[in-house]
Amino acid sequence: MLTNDLPRYEILDEAAMGELERGWRRIVSEIGVQFAKPEAVELFRKAGQQVDGDVVKFDPDFVLEQVAKAPREFGITARNPERSRRFGGDNMIFCSVQSAPFVSEGDRRGDGTFDDYRRLVRLTHMIDELDTAGYPICEAGDLPIDSRHLQMLLTLYTDSDKPLGTAQFNPVGAADSIAMAELAFGREEPVRVTLNKVDNRWLISQFDPV
Repeated sequence: MLTNDLPRYEILDEAAMGELERGWRRIVSEIGVQFAKPEAVELFRKAGQQVDGDVVKFDPDFVLEQVAKAPREFGITARNPERSRRFGGDNMIFCSVQSAPFVSEGDRRGDGTFDDYRRLVRLTHMIDELDTAGYPICEAGDLPIDSRHLQMLLTLYTDSDKPLGTAQFNPVGAADSIAMAELAFGREEPVRVTLNKVDNRWLISQFDPV
C-alpha cells in the first residue's frame, strides 16, 4: 500500500472557499436533492428534513452533522491478512475500473459476461499495484439477474484474496453480501465498505472507525 507524503496546497483562497460554502448550503436547502427511493425520502422526513414529493431539502447543519460521523480512517480486511488495507489519512488505495459498460478484447466489443468478469478479477489479483477488485468490474450479463450477484461475490472470494466490494445496488444484494461476509469472516471483521439498506435500516457494512 502506498502513502501520499506529498505536500498539500490550498488552491482556493478564503474568499473562494466562502463562495463554495454559501453555494452548497443554498443547493441543499433551497434546491434540494431528488431521491429515487421513497424509503430514503421517508427516512429524511423522520429525521426532520423538509420533503416535497421525492425532493428533500436539507438543513445544512444536519448535513454537517452526518458528515462528521464518518471516521477519518478505517480498515478493510482481506482473506489474506497481508493484503488488508486502511482507508483514509495518507493511505492511497487503488482499485480496478468499476461498472464498465462494455468489454473489449481483440476485435470483440460488447456486453460483459461472467467469463469476462472472472478473468478480470483474476487479473486484478495478479497486479500488485491494485489493492482491490471492488465489486462490479463489469456486469456478468449472461447470468440470471436475480442471482448473478451471488456468483460474482463468490468469484471475489475464491479467485482473489484481496479486499472486496459489495453488491450494494439493491437491498437483496446488500443483505446477501453481508451474509456472505459473516460466513467468511465472522461478524466482527471489517471486510467491506459500502452504504446499504437492510431491513429498513441504513448501515455501513462492518467497518472499524478510529
